[in-house]
Amino acid sequence: MNQLYKLFLTLNATSWVIVTYVIKEGWTILCMPTWIFGFLLLLVPIILSFASILMTLLFDKDTLEQCDELQEVNNSFLPTYLGYFFVGLGIDKVQHLAFVYLIIFVFTFVAHTQYFNPLLLLFGYRFYDIKSEAGTRVFVISKRKFRNAKEASFSNLRRINDTTYIDWG
Repeated sequence: MNQLYKLFLTLNATSWVIVTYVIKEGWTILCMPTWIFGFLLLLVPIILSFASILMTLLFDKDTLEQCDELQEVNNSFLPTYLGYFFVGLGIDKVQHLAFVYLIIFVFTFVAHTQYFNPLLLLFGYRFYDIKSEAGTRVFVISKRKFRNAKEASFSNLRRINDTTYIDWG
């Protein structure tokens, strides 16, 4: 289940390359005006991201009661995702798009950067790098805002993988 979810998250994270390319090229279907088709394409990653949040309800529950270190990392992944837009804008041929997209997809999948989805920021989520009391580093996605590690406590986490959780608290 987690590998399938990881593929789904990677698709969410990298779909902006394709969406940007298709909008730039002015593609459409069924004689639909290009601006309507472009708007509908923009909705696809948003809907997929919302679905990925809901899917986490199926995962195992976990807790993290005491944290030694907590760092908000919202901005550290953003340049990577902005790069996806520029890649989509810079590609001229669909064959090149397919090749470049495959490379981006594979690297995103193995690098575990798919867990940071900038659309989750629009849904009110924040991203935290946390060091537990036991010394383990974990990545937590949460709607709550923390100023320091002492006030961070998570009683309703869903385990995405061994080091990544989403907070349903």
